[in-house]
Amino acid sequence: MALRKEDEVSGPREAMKRDFLKELRERVIIADGAMGTMLMARGLSVAGVPAPALNLVRPTFIKAIHQEYLEAGAELIETNTFTATRPVLEAAQLGERTRDINIEGVKLAREAAADRAWVAGAIGPIGPRSQKMEQDEIIAAYREQALALVDGGVDVLLIETFGDIEDARSAVLAARSISRDIPLILQMAFTLTGSTTSGVTPRAMVEAFKGEPIDVIGHNCGGGERAAAAAAAKLASLTAKPVSIYSNRGLADLDEHGRPVYITSPDYFARQGEAVIELGVNLIGGCCGTTPEDIAALTAVLGKKRKPARRATKAATVVTKPEVALPPIVWQTPLTKLAGDGVRVIAEVDPPRGLNYRKDLEGAHELLAAGVHSITIADNPLGVMRMSNLAMAAILIRELNANITLHLACRDRNLLGSQSHLFGAAALGITNLLAITGDPVATQAHAESSGVFDVSSQNLMKVIRSMNEGALSPESDGSLRTKFCIGGAFNSGVKRLDAEAKRAERKVEAGASFFMTQPVFDITTANQILDLLEPLKVPVFIGVMPLLSERNAEFLHNEVPGITIPDLVRERMRGKKGKEGREEGLKLSKELLEGFAPRSRGVYLITPMGHYSMVAELARYARSLKLRK
Repeated sequence: MALRKEDEVSGPREAMKRDFLKELRERVIIADGAMGTMLMARGLSVAGVPAPALNLVRPTFIKAIHQEYLEAGAELIETNTFTATRPVLEAAQLGERTRDINIEGVKLAREAAADRAWVAGAIGPIGPRSQKMEQDEIIAAYREQALALVDGGVDVLLIETFGDIEDARSAVLAARSISRDIPLILQMAFTLTGSTTSGVTPRAMVEAFKGEPIDVIGHNCGGGERAAAAAAAKLASLTAKPVSIYSNRGLADLDEHGRPVYITSPDYFARQGEAVIELGVNLIGGCCGTTPEDIAALTAVLGKKRKPARRATKAATVVTKPEVALPPIVWQTPLTKLAGDGVRVIAEVDPPRGLNYRKDLEGAHELLAAGVHSITIADNPLGVMRMSNLAMAAILIRELNANITLHLACRDRNLLGSQSHLFGAAALGITNLLAITGDPVATQAHAESSGVFDVSSQNLMKVIRSMNEGALSPESDGSLRTKFCIGGAFNSGVKRLDAEAKRAERKVEAGASFFMTQPVFDITTANQILDLLEPLKVPVFIGVMPLLSERNAEFLHNEVPGITIPDLVRERMRGKKGKEGREEGLKLSKELLEGFAPRSRGVYLITPMGHYSMVAELARYARSLKLRK
């Protein structure tokens, strides 16, 4: 579906004359339903092509969908621009057409609406691409879209389907930098859990945007009618602003082609919409799965009874509920608060590649006996399948009462899976977490597997921090909150350590309170890292891995990403293997520890190929070193 240069756009259309906000306070306004659902049903959804591109190449179809919603009774229709920010369009090589696509989207909606309906300029989240963008770049992208929509002649700006407070705030700031007067609607997507996928609750949304210049606050997507009703009830009780609700048509199933299928009937959708109106909603429409048939049913049910249920403008009355019986979770000691005056030592135990964990359990016992403060458990290291590290942690807690530092990789789980994993860790009392991107999947070993990477390590830290603040916690948890101590990884193998230190600074802003590095094999690099991270005022655990042989050293240096072994160290391992190799590896590691550990106060011992006795010896040696003042 190629776009041509001659697919030009015309100028803005005249805006609707009637005052949208004035009428919204006086009566319920019905909005349209889903655009994507209609495009998919008509075979116009093309993989890799954002739906807004159709504004230029299939304008007749887009305008026809708008007209169908208007004929069904919609009084506010959205432009087909939900995914029309430059970062999203650039993924389809359409970044240079950003303004054209947005202005044409307004033109088509305005031509369909004429003077019988308002046109809302739809702005959706940038999504995963924003994880690699700076804050000013994100705001600039939203601002560019908002400017095009306002220049095109929209009556309203609709910022919708956001899950994260900061991302939504960026969009609001961008919109208001374009126009201080245009009506602005902000909608977040609340799921059946009562929060967004980032853990934002309706209360948190209202509190976060209490002083912001938003005219309407609401919910869309996230779940079906039940989720929408719960969000409506909460929002209506928490704010005096008009409330908007755009519900999905129930929960989606998938057909044999992997396309979403919605089974809720228009009658059910309409009756649930009528109930939502009684909760105090002023603006109601549809989201995923809804069609003109649903909007027509909603219009018929509501009829002319459009006076909104009025809400008190004062704060909602707080109803005191009985104290919830909570489980006796015993939280482990954070790495930032380890007792004692000596060097803090954490050491790695890898889960087995099958069911037999006996050797690793015995190894953990040996490490703890050697004075290790916390056992760190990797998450499928090197992208190779192993037993769940959460299951291994449970075993070590049960058998040894071990303090655990659990790795959590973005590679293996989507956001839902990561959040579930985190609650599981919390139930075990695990406090210390290392949020990491994760090694690439070893494709030859697991050819049918692929990395997920729903979030970056920094965004995962933000999710964990928000959980500590109560995000995602249902009412049944009462006052119970997670108490995670968040760690970040520091890649010691990069060419520019100063650039990696800048990343570490951003990780601290995201919630990191300690760092663990990749294996370091020379004192100079270890001290450079400590110098660079000293301004952050957080514990740093320098990674130390004893080498086993020349072959082991060459493998690590040449094949494992993020590991660089200096020539002098490799030369000392030259020709050595077996007992001689292990002895030389221990000697090198002790020299390294003596050079930096007394200063760093922390060391991360990485067990090479299950040789726990070597790491236990290094742990005893590290604990014997006197700290420098």
